[in-house]
Amino acid sequence: MRPIKLTISAFGPYERETVIDFTELGTCSFFLIHGATGAGKTTLLDAICYAFYGDASVEGRTGSMLRSQQAGPEQETFVEFIFSIGERKYRLRRNPDYLRKSKRQTKDGSGLTAEHADAELWRLDGEQECLVTGPAKVTAKMTELLGFASEQFRQVVLLPQGEFRRLLMADSQERQDII
Repeated sequence: MRPIKLTISAFGPYERETVIDFTELGTCSFFLIHGATGAGKTTLLDAICYAFYGDASVEGRTGSMLRSQQAGPEQETFVEFIFSIGERKYRLRRNPDYLRKSKRQTKDGSGLTAEHADAELWRLDGEQECLVTGPAKVTAKMTELLGFASEQFRQVVLLPQGEFRRLLMADSQERQDII
């Protein structure tokens, strides 16, 4: 899998729409995401994992926990991820459950209505084609395309922060277990 473009909106600490264009890295096959503590590095990994599977890169965090606390009710929360697998190019768009500003007066007078979790996966090479819609169906299709379930993806592709220190300090057997 090769990341091409990641767009997040009202996701984690990213209140506004933010675009990360991985094509700026050229043909590099390896890159490092670095920055100060609290800069949002893990959120980028959360966004990719969330796009693929509907859950975060750290076990225990759910999609609904990923909405930016600074986002106003008019701000849409979503992750859109364009990536390739081999010669095929795909676009994933997923949003969690959250409350948004209603387009009309609500019965309870709050002015808020529930936006339900949704997802869609498109193939972009050749004619654009919607492959599947709905959170569970997109997750199943991504598991098929990537060859990893969420838990495996987090263990094999993403090395969680807490595990990195443990990996550095581990003996050979422990390293093998972690990896």
